[in-house]
Amino acid sequence: MRIPPYYRRPGWQRFFAGIIIGVLGGWAFFLFQFGAVHEELVVELNKQRLQIKDQEEQIEVLRSEERERNEENEEKLTIQDIIIDFTNQEKARLNELTLYELKQQAEGEVKFLKNKNIESVVEGKELIKNAVENKVYRIGEREYKLQIEEMHIYSSLELHIKILLPD
Repeated sequence: MRIPPYYRRPGWQRFFAGIIIGVLGGWAFFLFQFGAVHEELVVELNKQRLQIKDQEEQIEVLRSEERERNEENEEKLTIQDIIIDFTNQEKARLNELTLYELKQQAEGEVKFLKNKNIESVVEGKELIKNAVENKVYRIGEREYKLQIEEMHIYSSLELHIKILLPD
């Protein structure tokens, strides 16, 4: 069996030449488009890397500023509230009015600490203890003494006080 000699006919020669030129042209077009798209992607990727780097630096700057501000605020924390809790109020069997007056008088002894720096309050813990314990609280005809059992100092001063009943 013999293959017909198509390479001698001009129609077939044009057809094969067109296929070859089309394949070469298509390949050139593909390479050009792929190169252009690839170049755009590389440029965009580099821009994104630079943007990420800038944002990471900015985040680090903001975090360091926040840390500094937190440290400054922590140093400048002040007493915002004074909480007094009687640990033996059930055992003492005092009425509500007497407990309220005792609480008010005890708060009066330490109210000067409100809006004071926590560091200075911690340094003067013994002074606070002495101020509350060494005073005799007069309510009506009776006199009471208080004894501080626990003291918690942060943004609020929390005193857990025991009521010492008169003999």
